[in-house]
Amino acid sequence: MSADEKEMVTLTIDGREIQAPKGSTILQAAQRAGIEIPHYCYHPHLSIAGNCRICQVEVTGAPKMMIACHTQVQDGMEVKTHATSSAVKAAQAAVMEFILINHPLDCTVCDQAGHCKLQDYHYEYNARPSRFLEEKVHKVKAEPLGPHVILDGERCIMCTRCIRFCDEVTGTSELGMINRGDRSMIAVSPDRPLDNPLSGTVVDLCPVGALTHRDWRFNTRIWYTKQVDSICPGCSTGCNVKVAVRDNKIVGVKARLNDEVNKEWLCDEGRYGFERFLPENRLSGGLLEGKEVSAEEAITALSKLDIKPSLVFLSPDLLLEDFFIAKKFIENVLKDVRVYVAYRERSLSDVEKILVSPDYAANFKGAEYFGFTVSEENYNEGLKELAAGKAEHVLLVGER
Repeated sequence: MSADEKEMVTLTIDGREIQAPKGSTILQAAQRAGIEIPHYCYHPHLSIAGNCRICQVEVTGAPKMMIACHTQVQDGMEVKTHATSSAVKAAQAAVMEFILINHPLDCTVCDQAGHCKLQDYHYEYNARPSRFLEEKVHKVKAEPLGPHVILDGERCIMCTRCIRFCDEVTGTSELGMINRGDRSMIAVSPDRPLDNPLSGTVVDLCPVGALTHRDWRFNTRIWYTKQVDSICPGCSTGCNVKVAVRDNKIVGVKARLNDEVNKEWLCDEGRYGFERFLPENRLSGGLLEGKEVSAEEAITALSKLDIKPSLVFLSPDLLLEDFFIAKKFIENVLKDVRVYVAYRERSLSDVEKILVSPDYAANFKGAEYFGFTVSEENYNEGLKELAAGKAEHVLLVGER
């Protein structure tokens, strides 16, 4: 049965009658209807933990408040959120106060400032000074969990999103919870660091500033950046990403939600490999007899040469427009020439197979669409021909 054919139930949230699929939760129903219910531990693609307690709502007939992330909708159910219930509002303020008891006042030096759920919810659901006079519990600060992720134990609110991701999605289970009560904290085994191919995703999942990127700490503030929706060019999966840009330079990449492609995950290669697109790592001109020249000078010099390549190698990362122009140029200008697409495949681990395609090519399907042969065997033939010295002149199109 498709999503559109699921049995629906009718319920009321804050006096508004809505419909939701049978078996869904109050939180999911509210999100479908555009009704805000705060949450920390809930994530649509992870199991339900129900430990943050801030999604509490009133349900008519229930003996106590219920957590919206775990309570399934029922036909005729009447629900009140903080918008219409003073009791819910007071409960959520109490939960926020409890979460903030041992939380440090680190906002001014925290990388998550400006896009932190704890900040947002404090102003929206609590917004009052702390009554806690005792000394806060101190935990590890700037503790490396692996090659890419840093933990600040004092900022962690124990939502367990990162633990569930490593248990349920990657299956690597590097992260766990140690100690009890307000001494609880996230940790890794000394001999088993957080180093799976999707490890950076735990930073995206963290709703506060407990987990940060090791290489991007103190890089820039989010309000100085422009957030641009894009697609990862690392392979043909086409993971949806959001690129942070400052002064026309990439300063960070994170996953963008797409249930059909990458959910909200992103591999480390796609996340941290953006440096090859930085201006200093890209071609900005040409080389003429070993000397750097501008692109215009290189084109002018090339136009004066009476040469015709017999081999053409195309990058599988070219845009459709590039493949179109290449095809027209080959057919109408070069004509009698052998064309090869630079295509390689790699073996993948079980964790990599969650997202990564075996090819290194973002757009090999575009090459196939315009009639170019795409295979590793075909590419190897071209390399052998090149190594044998059968071509005096070779045309390379693309950066890799």
